[in-house]
Amino acid sequence: MQHFIWIAAVTIWLAMGVAHAEPYTVPNSQIIQLSSKQTGADYELFVALPLDYAKSNKSYPVVYMLDADYSFALTRNVVQHFVEREDLPPMILVAIGYPGAATNRETYKKNRTRDYTPAYAPSGGYGTEYQKVSGGGPKFRAFIASELIPLIERKFRTTNDRTIIGHSYGGLFATYVLLTEPNLFKRYIIVSPSIWYANRVALTMEETAAQSGIRPDARVFFGVGSLESSVMSDDLTEMYRRLRSRNNPRLQMTLRIFDAERHNSVFPAAVTRGLLTVFDRQGTSPPPIEPDAESE
Repeated sequence: MQHFIWIAAVTIWLAMGVAHAEPYTVPNSQIIQLSSKQTGADYELFVALPLDYAKSNKSYPVVYMLDADYSFALTRNVVQHFVEREDLPPMILVAIGYPGAATNRETYKKNRTRDYTPAYAPSGGYGTEYQKVSGGGPKFRAFIASELIPLIERKFRTTNDRTIIGHSYGGLFATYVLLTEPNLFKRYIIVSPSIWYANRVALTMEETAAQSGIRPDARVFFGVGSLESSVMSDDLTEMYRRLRSRNNPRLQMTLRIFDAERHNSVFPAAVTRGLLTVFDRQGTSPPPIEPDAESE
């Protein structure tokens, strides 16, 4: 009998513990809802402030991230780890997400196809149904420039030091911004960009940018996994080489090929190395392997 009483007591205690359990939240973070006139879409902005924000009068650089549902918490914790050890400066993080995208793959695919692709393409990507909304990159860029950045700069103490982080389709969009409106950001972390999209339209855009006299003044980190499709690494290497051939001294670039990483696993390593690189906090680590050296 005592045995059953003990089990019942433990069960009640566990139930009470579960009932009073509190969800984990990212410290110093908030969510801002924003509807865009440029795209006609609704956005959720995940914002993380430096731990000393409330106690200081300082202004901070801002890092903008795409694909908020997987990029925000990971990047915030990486940044906080480095800030606490003085390997990165304190910064404000802003991740751009979509209501419902975290639990609904169709919402996720549709929104990022619309916003992250710089040109319409009838096929490719997630399939023809999603491609019907493709090509919204120019409107999404306008949303960032005319609605998102002004909102963040009104609400928080910021400097004009802005970074963008994008992976896959997000990397394609970040590349598009670099080639069309590079001054929107000072630093770019571009991971496994979908250069293949729309018959490699990004490479055509690079040629157009060069002929138009667009010469980015930025620090750029390109990353790709060694186990990704050869199309991914070959296209990114081609983009890197073309940009290098323009002999623009204001454009500082690094290309890193991450050993043993696939398309779905490369992001954490690339964000970590990318942040340290674009903020020039690499320390005494060896220089990255350049594509030219790999091909010799």
